[in-house]
Amino acid sequence: MRRRTALTAAAGLALSLTGCGSGDSSAGLDPSAETPVTVRAGFIPVIDVAALYLGQKQGFFSKHGIKLDIKTAQGGAALVPPVVTGEYQIAFSNIVSVLAARDKGLPLKVIASGSDSTGVAGKDVTMIRVPKDSPIKSAADLAGKKVSVNTLNNLLEMLGEVAVKADNGDPDAVKFVELPFPDAVTALGKGDIDAMVTAEPFDTIAAGVDTRVIASPYLEMSKSSLTTSVYFSSEEQLKKNPKLFTALKTAIDESLAYAQSHPRETRAQLASFMTIDPAVAQKVTLPTFSPKIPKSSVEAFAKAARDRGLVDGDISYDDLVWSGAAG
Repeated sequence: MRRRTALTAAAGLALSLTGCGSGDSSAGLDPSAETPVTVRAGFIPVIDVAALYLGQKQGFFSKHGIKLDIKTAQGGAALVPPVVTGEYQIAFSNIVSVLAARDKGLPLKVIASGSDSTGVAGKDVTMIRVPKDSPIKSAADLAGKKVSVNTLNNLLEMLGEVAVKADNGDPDAVKFVELPFPDAVTALGKGDIDAMVTAEPFDTIAAGVDTRVIASPYLEMSKSSLTTSVYFSSEEQLKKNPKLFTALKTAIDESLAYAQSHPRETRAQLASFMTIDPAVAQKVTLPTFSPKIPKSSVEAFAKAARDRGLVDGDISYDDLVWSGAAG
């Protein structure tokens, strides 16, 4: 199968580090408002993490005895090794990357939801766009065409293939190319690529260069909202300090619920951690923020990842998702 990427290198590095001991200085500490614990968190500067920046501003973390120390990286693969070694207590990633890492033997566990798709056709966080004057009418027409994704052999390529297959096309005939989102928007506007699998805020930006939507891939996986990104830790850290992670999960869940009910405040957070035009920030489609991680979401992503060769084994909900301090 044509499926091995930088995640493989990150997995190899992280596996080699698992026997080197944990650098988790928070192990055994019982967080409280009087005795806060610093939690190092690895984030990617994407819209989805706005909920936690907002939660931090609202005091949800300090209320539960947590001082959030956020570090950023450009890709999720770089965040896996520091979580495995205990340098970071949690990190953010799309769910497919965590499934793939788990499939490769990395001891990762999802502790909380990150964000969900909207479940709304044509107004989702990831869509497939083509130039407005393109002869391409639907996903099946992408066979033989050049389609950009931000990272080959990961979530967006999988979503592109899911959409093509659902439209009775041949996903293996699509010519996926790796382009950073800003470059892809430019290439799409110039006609240098035939289509782009988007992610916000770049779907909103691409909408401004004479493009149109031909597919909403998440809706081909499920007609309802799906948990698409998550916060994860390592099994070792969870076993060493379940009280800390229980408090952390509670703060994350409260942040997600608040962000969902306060979209204006969520949008206002975007400029604090990412470069974004204020006009675009007001137009972007925000993800759904929900504390729940439905079993159906994990199963849908596990099946799609297995069908497209991103994982080899069967990964169950209980394999992936932490059951809590009592688990």
